[in-house]
Amino acid sequence: MMSDIACESCRVVACEHLDKTAPDFCVQTSITKEMHDEALRLYNEPENHLIMESAAIVSAETVNSTRVQDAIKFASCMGASLVGIATCTAMLRETRILTELLRKAGFEVQVVGCKLESNMKADLNIGAPSLAEDSVICNPIMQALLLNDAKTDLNILMGICVGHDALFCKYSNAPAVTLVAKDFMTVHNPCSVLYAADSVYKRKLEKTIGEIASAKGE
Repeated sequence: MMSDIACESCRVVACEHLDKTAPDFCVQTSITKEMHDEALRLYNEPENHLIMESAAIVSAETVNSTRVQDAIKFASCMGASLVGIATCTAMLRETRILTELLRKAGFEVQVVGCKLESNMKADLNIGAPSLAEDSVICNPIMQALLLNDAKTDLNILMGICVGHDALFCKYSNAPAVTLVAKDFMTVHNPCSVLYAADSVYKRKLEKTIGEIASAKGE
């Protein structure tokens, strides 16, 4: 049986530095030959190989490049002609700027917002009591289906809600990359909460974690 996967506990990172020895709990010791061979087989599939090749080119310049630049370069390396953008309607201003940049770079662009069809929670049999009955809810599966119908080569996520992004990626035919992780509280910088987990965000995190832990214990 595979051991616990606990890379967060590693202080050596031997996988990145070949002259170091991995700790005893390293998950690499649990990787079977079958798993290794299967991963290599999947990497060698044409689309996966192109994605990895393109990502390698882009990641080599990441330190001196913004994520916007990286996304545009990735689309180029992928040989994409038609780029889809699945956007939160609260981020249409940012999406217009991105669309203009992509078009200037020579791409065709199709953009679909999250609130199309104006579904209410009753329409999708959503029972969340905290969601107002008259609130229009997001439609990530339809966003994916529309971009599938447009036959996009690559899709970019712009601020799609946590969970909705999972559904979009599940049903997107084209590879999907995230440009913006929406987080209004931190001006779309989710890592700031992790950096301040023991200071300014400590009470907020403890409250949320405590409520979830209590619910799990019921």
